[in-house]
Amino acid sequence: MKESKYNVCVEHNGRHLMFNSRTTATAALDKPAMAILDAVRQGAEVEETDLVKAMKKAGFLVDDCINELQQLEVRYNLGKYEKTGLDLIVAPTMTCNFTCPYCYEDPKSGIMSEEIQDKIISLVEAFAKNNQKIRITWFGGEPLLAKDVIYRMSERLIEICEENKVEYEANIITNGYFMDEATVLKLKEYRVSEVQITIDGLPETHNQKRRLKNNSGEPTFDRIVENVILAKKHVIVPAIRINTDKQIQSELKQLVELMIEKGLGEDLYLGYLEGNTDSCKGYAANCLSHEEFAKTYVDYEKLLLSKNLKPGYPLLHHTYCGADYLYSYVIEPNGNMYKCWNEVGIEKNSIGNIGTCENYEQLIKNPIQNCTKFMTWSPFSFEKCRECSYLPICAGGCPYNGQRAGEPVCDRWKYVLEDYIKLTCDAS
Repeated sequence: MKESKYNVCVEHNGRHLMFNSRTTATAALDKPAMAILDAVRQGAEVEETDLVKAMKKAGFLVDDCINELQQLEVRYNLGKYEKTGLDLIVAPTMTCNFTCPYCYEDPKSGIMSEEIQDKIISLVEAFAKNNQKIRITWFGGEPLLAKDVIYRMSERLIEICEENKVEYEANIITNGYFMDEATVLKLKEYRVSEVQITIDGLPETHNQKRRLKNNSGEPTFDRIVENVILAKKHVIVPAIRINTDKQIQSELKQLVELMIEKGLGEDLYLGYLEGNTDSCKGYAANCLSHEEFAKTYVDYEKLLLSKNLKPGYPLLHHTYCGADYLYSYVIEPNGNMYKCWNEVGIEKNSIGNIGTCENYEQLIKNPIQNCTKFMTWSPFSFEKCRECSYLPICAGGCPYNGQRAGEPVCDRWKYVLEDYIKLTCDAS
């Protein structure tokens, strides 16, 4: 028997708190549990009591024959290559009605043709016939500028999934401006279960940042919030992203209080902004560092707890995102396919075009470098990750950022995990 290398111990209010990042279990250890842990640390044999079994189940103790790092690497590789479904991020248009200063995309005109739509539908059908779950994210630009594309494709995709008795799941990322009640009802009809929208601070700040492209000066905050309330009324789950930079940081408390008043306090989360593409690098000076953002997030979680809202909790990562899952693709209106959202619209980073691809399997069996650079990226190639007790909840951080930096860029847990363990204790 030995102690897990993924234990993180924290002293808080006279209690011994233990978190295991491989299982995400958290517990306050009493004297008998601490005695067992101390004995194991000293190399002593311990009897397999009920308490020892419970500590093993939580991951705090492991058998001598287990190599936790190797187990993690196997799980990570399974997450990358195991065929568990098709994840498509579909942008029916890259046109947008907003002109946000930090946008990482290069807006383009045009709407996805029926030819490209039908190619995507054929791809989905091939996966559905192999009993694979289908997950669709409608993306843009502003996808609700191309509602007819969403409705036409959704109708056919749902039919295919029902014919093949496979699960269909859809969500949408929208600025929310066009999400009136008629649109909400249509989205619900086409099984969109979650909507992600963005709020950029208090109304005055938001209206300055999330401006309409027509320069009308019309405020957007109230209309977006009203539309989100409509979506929630019709049981479409809202995920309200607060893009957090140096300015928004100072408004968080008031903004959270305002959103609680509107019945949306439990639907918020903070989004990290960074100037990491040519389109948004001019905004970099306004962005927080990873450490500053992490500490801001802890303050935000403490605020939630003070308002009797549940704070966040670390989650396991089998992979970091869709970019390092083999069967996940971002598809823009002209049919170009990408592995990462950050590369959408940058044609030199495309992994192929669904419109000209005669055999989908060639994308998998003979991938080009734009694909393999993500699929071969691994935190297990770096000693700092192999030795890190946070690896299971970090997975080496964003692969896109890691490749740009030449090494993994640590996720926020590096800076604030102990604070979250204490928060979990205080919330229980």
